[in-house]
Formats: sequence, structure tokens, C-alpha cells
Amino acid sequence: MKVYIKIVFLSVLIVMACKEKKSTEESSKQLILTQTDSLDIELNAINESKILPGFSVSVFSSDKVLYQKGFGMADLEKKTDFQPSTIQIIASTTKPFVGVALMKAIEEELLDLEDNINDILPYKVVNPNFPQQKITIRMLASHTSSISGTKKSDKGYRFETPLLASKFPNAYKPLLTNYNKTDNISMSDFLEKKLNSRGEWYDEEIFTKEKPGTSYEYSNIGIALLAHIIEMKTKISFDEFTKNLIIDPLDMKSSFWELNDVPLDKHTTYYNELKNKVPNYYIITYPDGGLYSSISDMTIFLQEMMKGYDGTSKIVSKESFREMMKKQFDGEKLTEGLCWDLSFDGLIGHSGNDFGTATLMYFSPETGIGRILFTNISTETEEQEDTFYGIFNTLFKYDFEYQKASR
Repeated sequence: MKVYIKIVFLSVLIVMACKEKKSTEESSKQLILTQTDSLDIELNAINESKILPGFSVSVFSSDKVLYQKGFGMADLEKKTDFQPSTIQIIASTTKPFVGVALMKAIEEELLDLEDNINDILPYKVVNPNFPQQKITIRMLASHTSSISGTKKSDKGYRFETPLLASKFPNAYKPLLTNYNKTDNISMSDFLEKKLNSRGEWYDEEIFTKEKPGTSYEYSNIGIALLAHIIEMKTKISFDEFTKNLIIDPLDMKSSFWELNDVPLDKHTTYYNELKNKVPNYYIITYPDGGLYSSISDMTIFLQEMMKGYDGTSKIVSKESFREMMKKQFDGEKLTEGLCWDLSFDGLIGHSGNDFGTATLMYFSPETGIGRILFTNISTETEEQEDTFYGIFNTLFKYDFEYQKASR
């Protein structure tokens, strides 16, 4: 009899526990629905301001999409909705692909972070202010190489049709000649023209006055040079290497390195700060900012990066993920990982801003939540920038407790 009573008692406890768990789950689901409704209201209100033509957001854990939605227009004239599947060039949010490719090359013992780049390149890249100081792979990946990349970097754009002075603010007019170049030049030739002291576009001012490895100076061309070194050592073009390593294994069907591969019906229309159309374009130094992708695809990418941080990705090892996502140098001013931005407290990711595009992609290791924001306008005015970052800040107001609790 005692055994029977005990079994009955345990059965009751189990039933009660199941009911309590179900009740908790239902309450959490109700909470998430309430939060989703509230987020809808806030984002719709921002969209109604018409400051941005269109935008899309995504909030997710490593294994669940918690909120993903588009607002506004991908094309104002055609009234095409901006969707999570809308494809656009993602600017510098491309750079983490270089970080992952670098770690793979290191795992395959093709590169080391302390390698001198002049032991690899067929020409010398030397800061003339510090001619005896080597530049390493780590320095390129952490923007501490002393290569600023600000001089003549506009030679790297190729637009489908010329940029018209009447469609842009006056500040652009002196630059339009370079922006409107049409020659088809390879990334390797471009880099040599700029960085080889005998190159056609070489300028000593491309190097900073700071010793390599001691100061942060954001450098698009430095990241492009790193990607070129990776393809030299792997003997595979960077686009093919990352397609095989990342894009295909993750089934990212809306991500492309070539402009001609982007489906026209999915490709956004780009707008400058005056809300004038910007022609479609590609970037010769494409690893530093030339990937075309969508919110939905980049969600898949960042989810995999979050898994990698926790040690459950097969792309590269947990040690590689942790290395590229950690601060590389001591000091408050040097906050970069290896092609990953760590400047926002507690967040890992990257941002991007270029002609007709602005992107943000970050995750929090503490909460296990990632957030992405895309828009199809250059956020060059204070109003546009405030609106863009205001949207991203709004996403942090909602913690989606149900999904966090189920991690």
C-alpha cells in the first residue's frame, strides 16, 4: 500500500510539474507575442517617418529566429516592399568572412598571425616612416598595420552607370572622376598599384605616422590585402574559398560575390542621402565590403558564428572562433578582434556603410541573442543616422524571455 501511495504521489507531482511547465511555456509564448506586437508598433512608427526608404531587422538565438521583418520600400518608384529576403551590398559587414577564412588558413597551417606579409607578397609593403618595422597578418586583421586606406580608395568602385553631380551633395563632386572609372582591374593589380612604392597610385600618405602594431586605423585596403594573401596561400580565389567554406555549407542561397549573380527581382534599389537613386555597383576590393546578401541569409551566418563561439560549429574550431572574436591588443583604444568589431560593450559583430547601404550585425555572448539591421540608404545626415541607430537600439528593448529561457 505504501508503495502504491508513493507511486500515485509521484504521478501527481509529475502531472503537476508538466502542467506548471506547460503553463510557464504558454505564459512565455504570450510574453513573446506581446513583445512582438510592441516591437511591430515601434518599428512601424519609425517607418512612417519616411526618413529611411526601407529597412529590415532580425533578432535571433543561435537556433531560433525570434523576430524578422521588413518595413518600407526596396524601391520607392516601383513600390516594392523591403523584405528580409531583399538583397543588397552589405558594405563592411562583409569583413567577418575574411576573419573566418583567415582562421581556416591558419588551421591548415598555411598562415600564422605573426607572419611578415613581405615574406608572402611579390612586392614590398612598407610604412616609409618606419621602414624597418614589419607588418604582420595580425596587424592587417586588427586594423593596426598603419595602412590607412583613405587616399585614392575611391578608385575601387565600379558603377553600372555614371554618378551624376546633380544627384549628389557638393562634397562628392571632386571625387566623381574617380568614382566613374570603368576599367576592369583585378584586386591583385589594384592592390599593387596602391601599395607598391612603384605603383601607379602609390602615395606615401596612405601610411600613418604611427608605428605598425601600435595604433588603430580602420583600413579597407588592409583587409583586402589580407584576403589577397589568403588566396595566395590557399591557391584559391577568395570568393571561391569562402563560397566553399561558408556560403554553400550554410545554404546561403541569397549571398553572392558577383553583381551579375544577384537576382534582379530580389535586388534592392540604393539611395543616397538626398534619396536619389544610386546605380548598382561592385567593389574591386570586394572582401572588404562587396558581399551581396539578405537579412535572412546573414541571420544564418551569424547564428553559425554564435554556435562557433560556443564550440558547436564545424567551419573552424572553437579556439579559432574565440581567437578571432577576442581583443588582440592591450589598451582601451585597440578594441578590434580579427576582422570583428568589439567596440560596442558586450557585443561582437560588424557594421557597414557605403553608397546606398547601411548595415549592423552583432550578437551578445552573454544573452545569446543576435541582431541585424539593413537599410537601403546612405546614412550620411544626422537625421538618417539617428533613425538607423535608433532602430537598432529599439531591438535591445525586447529580450524575448521565452527564447532565452529555452537556450
